[in-house]
Amino acid sequence: MRNRFHFKSISSLARLLWLVLLTALLSACVTSTPRLDTSQVVPGRKVETLSSGVTVALRSGEKNISGRGFMVYRRPDQMRLIVLSPFGTTVMETRLDGAQLTLAYPANGEAFQGNIKDLPAATGQQGLAMLQWVLASDIPANAPQSGVVERINERGVKEQITLKQGLVVEKSLASGEQVRYRNYAVLDGVLVPMELQMESAEGDRIRLTLEEPEINTELEPKMFAVPLQGLRLYPLSVLKPK
Repeated sequence: MRNRFHFKSISSLARLLWLVLLTALLSACVTSTPRLDTSQVVPGRKVETLSSGVTVALRSGEKNISGRGFMVYRRPDQMRLIVLSPFGTTVMETRLDGAQLTLAYPANGEAFQGNIKDLPAATGQQGLAMLQWVLASDIPANAPQSGVVERINERGVKEQITLKQGLVVEKSLASGEQVRYRNYAVLDGVLVPMELQMESAEGDRIRLTLEEPEINTELEPKMFAVPLQGLRLYPLSVLKPK
């Protein structure tokens, strides 16, 4: 009996020690997550311009594309994104200027221009056309620290915004577009999400990660110009899936 009791006591003690160890490990994981220091945030300051290296991952149907590149943005509606091959050559360029979209594929000698609404849904590029809306991640005035609010955005469209602990973590439109904001950092007094996870109404998905971004610096007009010399130029409406 003593041996049996002794064995049970050891087993119970072992389970107790394991529970204590597991609790300590979980607590360490929680406490090791760094809290975002918002003491340097300047109320009312926004991202007026942004320039950054980027990594891009695009999934459209069964197609998956990933690469590195560079992006510039100027509020409210100018954006240029360059995606490079592993060898440093340009695979694709995207430029948004208001409602006008330019897509250039230098390796194919082709470029396409037109109104965003003329972009065919099956091309897998709908996520790129969302970037202007995605990059406007300002916190609505008088918004709660956590919760869901609705507003009419700069494009005159109603959007739903989800906030958590004072950060915009998600936006969505009734038409199906959605974006999630992750890994915030404070740059020049502004909260900036370093990772953007986008999904278009057609199901195209893009993950865009910023690398060493700079905000609110002077950006020359030529930084938004896509070189079209030597490329065959077509209407955006005839673009086929790449």
